[in-house]
Amino acid sequence: MAFFSVEGLPDLKKGRSRMVSSYDRSGGNRDYYSVEPGESITLADLSGSGVINRQWFTIRNRDPLLLRKAILRYSWDNEKHPSVETPFGDFFGCGFAEYRHHTAHLQGMTSGGFHSYWPMPYSDGAHIELLNISEQPISHVYFNIQYQELDEVAPTRFHALWRRENPTKIDENYTILNAEGTGHYVGCLLNMQSYVKGSLVFLEGDEMIYIDGENEPSINGTGTEDYFQGAWYFLNGEFAAPFHGLTLFDRENAKVSAYRHHVPDPISFQKSIRVEIEHCHGNMLQENYSSLALWYQTEPHRPWEPIKAPKLVEPLPDVPGYLMTELHADTPENVERRKVLHEAAQLRYRLRINPSDPKLAGLTEDMIMEADYKGLKRLIARYK
Repeated sequence: MAFFSVEGLPDLKKGRSRMVSSYDRSGGNRDYYSVEPGESITLADLSGSGVINRQWFTIRNRDPLLLRKAILRYSWDNEKHPSVETPFGDFFGCGFAEYRHHTAHLQGMTSGGFHSYWPMPYSDGAHIELLNISEQPISHVYFNIQYQELDEVAPTRFHALWRRENPTKIDENYTILNAEGTGHYVGCLLNMQSYVKGSLVFLEGDEMIYIDGENEPSINGTGTEDYFQGAWYFLNGEFAAPFHGLTLFDRENAKVSAYRHHVPDPISFQKSIRVEIEHCHGNMLQENYSSLALWYQTEPHRPWEPIKAPKLVEPLPDVPGYLMTELHADTPENVERRKVLHEAAQLRYRLRINPSDPKLAGLTEDMIMEADYKGLKRLIARYK
């Protein structure tokens, strides 16, 4: 079945349209559910086969981190391990527990609401629940979940996996997705933050996508903001396009939240896929990264550890008027490495303004740009 085709709108549609919502069954106006701390509620428990084609929510409680501490879980066809598990806000396009008004083709946050048009097929039932891992009750959960009952559906199932590394690992890519099976990767939300005010050097990291067990990536990018189809460290700030966007750009607190949806260009795999990205060129620095990977695949999928601990999802706090370094200590690894990167930048500047300096004989800009951390240290020692 084709979705979102303007040309196909006049065509007769198969199936029966239905909707599950939080409306007041008594006929009153209490059209919402509530969730106590540590509890979960069922939002939808569908039978038979069909496809979820629209979702709308709004939620409220007193916890400022609600959008990270409300957890969505989706299961298809009576599976034991959910295919979707994600903090609420990240699913709709922005991390760090922040609400950012934006509209993408398949998701968005609009004037207090949250919506999704990702098609989610199932052949033997669908179960959706909301878990509250905050210490405050979620007082209001309003929702509409619209679906189409169908006799036949696509063989793949929608998946969404949230993960975090704080800090990331030196010399190792950050992994957005590591999946086994047959399917196609359709995008991600990536949240990135430095421990130092104003530092966006993590955007030098390239994406790398390995398909079906290959040793060299079929897709190797040129920079993080390039993958999200911006440029020059997101020169002109936040934006929302149909398939890519920058929902949060906080230069002062060095945090970025961006989405990319591979709807016109899904990345297929027959056996496995690994979607990775560097944090800074060559993974020279440790940073605070989290992500939500989106993909379709045939079952079974590789299970993951459930989200239970609030500390796992809580973003680093920031306070207006305070430097990041006043609130958070940089990692010991980073302290020395930032000095080296600073000295390398100074060396590059010296070369640019005076390329004929005899003290820099033999040095080229390419040598600096291509060097890893150890290589930069050698160049700095040689050309002091």
